[in-house]
This record gives sequence, C-alpha cells and structure tokens, in this order.
Amino acid sequence: MAPSTTPGYAWKDGFGLGGGIVDDPAVAPNADDRLQVFVRGGGSDLYTKWQDFDWTWAKDWQPIPNTAGTVDGSPIALRGPSGRIHVFWRGPDNSIWHLRQQVINGSWASPERIATGAASNPAAALNADGRISVFYNGTDRALWHVDQVQVDYAGFAQPDSLAGDTAANHRLAPTVARNGEGRLQVFVHGAADEIWGNAQKSADATGNWIGYFRVSDQNAGVVGSPFAVTDADQRIRVFWRQGTTGYHAVEQAGYTAFKAPQTLSGKIVETPTAILAMDGRLEVFVIADDRSLYVTEQQKTNEDVFTQVDRLGGNLPGLPVPAKFHDNRIMVAHRGSDNAFWAFQQNRA
Repeated sequence: MAPSTTPGYAWKDGFGLGGGIVDDPAVAPNADDRLQVFVRGGGSDLYTKWQDFDWTWAKDWQPIPNTAGTVDGSPIALRGPSGRIHVFWRGPDNSIWHLRQQVINGSWASPERIATGAASNPAAALNADGRISVFYNGTDRALWHVDQVQVDYAGFAQPDSLAGDTAANHRLAPTVARNGEGRLQVFVHGAADEIWGNAQKSADATGNWIGYFRVSDQNAGVVGSPFAVTDADQRIRVFWRQGTTGYHAVEQAGYTAFKAPQTLSGKIVETPTAILAMDGRLEVFVIADDRSLYVTEQQKTNEDVFTQVDRLGGNLPGLPVPAKFHDNRIMVAHRGSDNAFWAFQQNRA
C-alpha cells in the first residue's frame, strides 16, 4: 500500500539531480516560487541548481563565486520579505557566513562573515517584522544569535550571547521557529542530553529573552539536534530522538508552556524533520535503522497523535530536508549514499 499523505496526492519515486555533494542540502523558493537548491561541494565551496521557468530543473550545478574554501557543514537558506534568498553556513574558521541575492530571482552579492566563534551549523528564521535572526552554538558552548539591522538590509548587528551551556553537544545545531504571537523560540541539545528552549519576550524583541525552559523530560538521553516547526494553529512543535525513538512536544494553547512529550512510531536513527502540508497536517520524515526514508503524519490537524510510519525508500546518510513547490506540494531533498542530490515529491494521485 502506498504511504499516506495529503488526500488526492501520492508520494512519487525519488528523482535525482546528480552532483557530488557533502552534507545535507538547503532549499529555498525564489520570489517567483521556483525552488533553488544549495549544497556544499567537495572543495568546501557552495554550488547551486534551480528550477527553470517551466518548473524543470537546470541541467548543471553552478558554483557560487567567492565561496571557495569557506564552507564547512550544511548550508541553510530562506527567502526574505523582498523575495531575495539568503544563505548561511559555518566556515572552517568557525565563522558564520551570509550570502544574499543581489537581484531578485538572479545574481548574488559577495559572501560576508557575520559572526565568529561558531561551533555548530546555523539555524535561521524571520522575525515578525521580517528581519532574519541566525542562531548557532559557540565554541564557548553557549547559544548565540546575530540579527539583521533592518528588513532585507545586508548588514547584521554584532552577535549576542544567550548564555547556557551545551557542553559536549556544542557542535549540534540549534533549531528555531516562530509561533502565533510572532515570537521566535530557539531550542538546543543541552549539557545533560535534554532539550531546552528560549523565547523572545515579545515579537521582534531580538535583545529581550525570557530565559531557558526544558521541553524534554529530565535526563531524557537525547541524541542529535532537535527540529522545530509550527503547527496549523501556530503553536511550535519540537521533535528529537532518544535512542531509536522519536519524540515531539507542542506548546500549550495560549503559548504558555509545552505539553508532555509524546512518542512517534518506528525505530529511527536520526532526528525527525517536518513540514506543514497543504491540508494543514504536519508531515514528519524519519530515517529508520535501514537508512531508508519513512513518513508519518498527524491523524488530524494540530493533533498530537501521528500515524504509523510508511516507507518511502532511498538510502540516506544524512537528514531529509523538506520544502514546498510553487503549488504547495512537498519535496523532501536529501543526500544519497552515492553523494548525489536526491528527492521525493508529492504528486497528484
């Protein structure tokens, strides 16, 4: 039986875009909603491929100028309010780099360092006012953030510490999402293998945070980085792995606290990732102990109960990276065991 998904749609067998890539890819939509993919190449540089105007994919991977030797780890990408794509990554010198589209749907400015002393890959999100905030764990084991000065402005303020101690987990990336109040919340794998969060006191308050709160159980035995996403009712839901079991916890109504953690079905070996489907339910992607990709989904919109996992296939050495096409169908990008770019996609049934 085919894996379940949004009514009227089905999961199509994986397609490939070739290439020899390192680590997980990043995906973001252009201003005209054509997807663009970013990967770390074998020479520690950034390469990209995009959908053409007929929605097919460009033939060749293109190197992005001035990025040679600057990339270490997985890039991340998002679109700003003006339609320009922004890409962030950690460099081999522990700097956080920023690349910005100079022209909407087009060319790129030169990359710039916006922070130093980064131990982890970055995470990024838009504030309610459209400014980008970037989060990373520092070499000092604390959580840091660096924020845009103005909406879609190239400049970033000086990095600011949110303190805390991630200890030996400081190389694991944080995750961030925005809730219905417009407040960013960021989550880390803490020193005692627990998931901890911190939240803005009010929307856009990049310099004013409530302090740390625990999301997982005490001494949970968390493995890897967490992953945060926003439900249809705009509550943040956080996913993580304990041993070979996936867990998730969601904000209470009113955004006052997090509910008790719940489990996902199946045995997994990586952190679950998720995206909100067009029918309002979260689609969650996990890698089982056979390294294949599996999918589970909320039984009902905003519900804490998820379906049994269904196998999509593939062989994934890293994490699945979900994104949306222009028509809101989901694409799940990943690096294959052949180090090429692969993806699964929803298709009309």
